[in-house]
Amino acid sequence: MAPPTLYDNPISPPCRLVRLVAGVIGVDLKVVNVKDAGIDMKSPEMLKKNPQHTVPTLEDNGLCLAESRAISMYLISKYAKDDSLYPKDVNKRVLVDQRLFYDQDLYNRILSVFLPKFFGKQTDPSSIEKVNEGLETLNRMLDGKQWLAGDNITLADYAIANTLSALEFAPEFGIDPTKQPNIKQWLPRVESSSPKYGESLKEFREALKKMAQK
Repeated sequence: MAPPTLYDNPISPPCRLVRLVAGVIGVDLKVVNVKDAGIDMKSPEMLKKNPQHTVPTLEDNGLCLAESRAISMYLISKYAKDDSLYPKDVNKRVLVDQRLFYDQDLYNRILSVFLPKFFGKQTDPSSIEKVNEGLETLNRMLDGKQWLAGDNITLADYAIANTLSALEFAPEFGIDPTKQPNIKQWLPRVESSSPKYGESLKEFREALKKMAQK
């Protein structure tokens, strides 16, 4: 059976999440680099696969999926050796789902900080405040806990830690998640949970460096 195909951009945090999850659960991906989703994903062929014309997009044996969290849920549910990252038990899984919905909100807040500079615009100071408020919420979620959604690491931990890496797009704003004590303890825990996390973070930073040199 052919491996799943991932339409990917190395600088994209959502794409990085999919590659990370695949690495952690031991799934080989055929990675297709997409330089400009606004152009490359708008061909008639790609619009049939993903009407949103976004990356990441996963194609697996005729199934096409968009959205990094949905793709990650699918890969774990289909290919992981157990359900520890995304539990089958509904009472456990719903906690992971809730954190993933929060992750989407946090990522959108972070986007509003760094995205304007790519279009030559100024970042609204209120956007920075909203990110810091989101980090305070995350800190409360971790109060007295090792992990975000249960007694072991889950997709929620990988997704939100990955989202925080997007802050490296805009270090000039001084948003530091490790100023929150619970996050400061939790992040190294996530990073040391799998060698694949460190590898994916290194790849992301190398891609970020190349982008800065252009």
